[in-house]
Amino acid sequence: MKLKISGDKLTFASAHMLTRHDKCARLHGHNYDVEVEVEGKIDENNMLIDFGIFKTAVGKIVKKFDHRILIPDFNKDLKITTTDKQVIVDTCEGRYYRFPREDVILLPLKATTVELLAKYFHSLIKKQYPQFKITITMAETPTSVVTYTE
Repeated sequence: MKLKISGDKLTFASAHMLTRHDKCARLHGHNYDVEVEVEGKIDENNMLIDFGIFKTAVGKIVKKFDHRILIPDFNKDLKITTTDKQVIVDTCEGRYYRFPREDVILLPLKATTVELLAKYFHSLIKKQYPQFKITITMAETPTSVVTYTE
């Protein structure tokens, strides 16, 4: 049995940059849409999972990314300096950014492509729901969509 959730609670707006990319090396943002599909067995209550509980749990994960700057902490082309109050980023393109610490999420990723973000979201949801096969579909624009499944 499969169940799919999407909608307003599963959207977030974030800024990011992609090093060594003609257009996307500049700081820019997207309004991301997330869709989560779970597959598993129906339980003793004749449900795969309660829609409301699941959507609330996934919504809490998504909300943490809303109106934040996403910085890939494992990107060798970025020099990242973090203090209590700020995150300073020097890029290989010669750009220099200084952000308030509370506006930044440092991610354990090599890049903040929608492909790696979808895989990362998958890992966060899978931690909470290991009993299910999970598929994440993430769009950074209506025409730029990726799907990640285990």
